[in-house]
Amino acid sequence: MSFSTKDAILDYCKLNGIEISDDVAEKFETLSDMLLEFNSHTNVTALKTREDIAIKHFADSIAVLKYDLIKKNASVIDIGCGAGFPGLPIKMLRPDIKITFVDSTAKKLKFTNSVAEAFSMTDVETCPDRAEELVAKGKREKYDVAVSRAVASLPVLCELVLPYIKTGGCFVAYKSSIEADVNNKDSELSKAMGGIKKLGGKVEGILDASLPGTNDETQKHSLIVIRKTGKTPDSFPRRYAQILKKPL
Repeated sequence: MSFSTKDAILDYCKLNGIEISDDVAEKFETLSDMLLEFNSHTNVTALKTREDIAIKHFADSIAVLKYDLIKKNASVIDIGCGAGFPGLPIKMLRPDIKITFVDSTAKKLKFTNSVAEAFSMTDVETCPDRAEELVAKGKREKYDVAVSRAVASLPVLCELVLPYIKTGGCFVAYKSSIEADVNNKDSELSKAMGGIKKLGGKVEGILDASLPGTNDETQKHSLIVIRKTGKTPDSFPRRYAQILKKPL
């Protein structure tokens, strides 16, 4: 029996209390087809099977919708989105949001644009820019929510992302549960705590985002929720080389 992306997404949403219609679930089947076809000539994902794509891209992306973090009509920015994850699956389930996709690799955004056009998505913007440079182009503190997945270590990521978020908004970082362990002094979260404070943020919570069939502790995922409590100083973000050389 062939794998059904539609059924897998319906099951995941039902298990996690995420609203979804049959029509939208069918679109995830189409999205899987589109990703595999695009990837056959332009490499945008290392995942090659429908099951891996359904679980490790789609379900992983929409885990944020288990929680009441993205309010109705929110403005959302996806930093380092690659081919459009987590933003595309979120937008498919939440057409009310306005979303900006940012990635420095333009070819990956071609896929994002093709999906947005195929599904007649509105309020979608794609920016083929570096995150540390785009913020100065009228994007500073313009968004209610930022999301980012598989981009950089958290100390680096926070400096890239927090300048985009309005005071009162939040940054949701998709990380392994090991890197989200604040009790481990060597985890990404522990190393980022000082920088988060300097950037005007505060860790609000660590939320479970484990995927179906994940029993290995090293493979479990978490969402690190960082609330923007004050304005980010204008001196941030620095140049990327500086951020990497000396994280906050």
